[in-house]
Amino acid sequence: MVKIVKFKQRGTILFSTQGSLDVNLFLSYQAEGHAGQETILDLLNSDRAFIPVEDVLTNEILLIGKTRIMHVALDERNEKSESPGLVELPVALELLNGEMVEGSFFTDLPDGKKRLSDYLDLTDQFICLRREKNDLILNKSFILSVKEK
Repeated sequence: MVKIVKFKQRGTILFSTQGSLDVNLFLSYQAEGHAGQETILDLLNSDRAFIPVEDVLTNEILLIGKTRIMHVALDERNEKSESPGLVELPVALELLNGEMVEGSFFTDLPDGKKRLSDYLDLTDQFICLRREKNDLILNKSFILSVKEK
């Protein structure tokens, strides 16, 4: 059996049940769809229904169903969202659990498709919200409303 070498990135998962879990997510050193390392956003938008995580408190490996993840709060900044040439879309969101979050989406969608509605309609299921203190990877299924700021 070939062992695939992965690295860990820490985050806090909030589930649709309102429970949360501090985890390490396992990421590849080489992403499938772009140059560089796999990101948490890549992992969540993959075709896998369950993703392996390590519970930070118990060190147990768990398989988590992605459809019940509301968001993942990242401990480290998502550097991909700072690439030059990206258009910033400042927003305020309300999630299904009543949580209000503010931040910005960054898009490289083509000209004529840079509106907030385009971004929400044309992007994958999980999207990155850039915030002042840390980024959130949001599952669009749990967003109740979005307004431009």
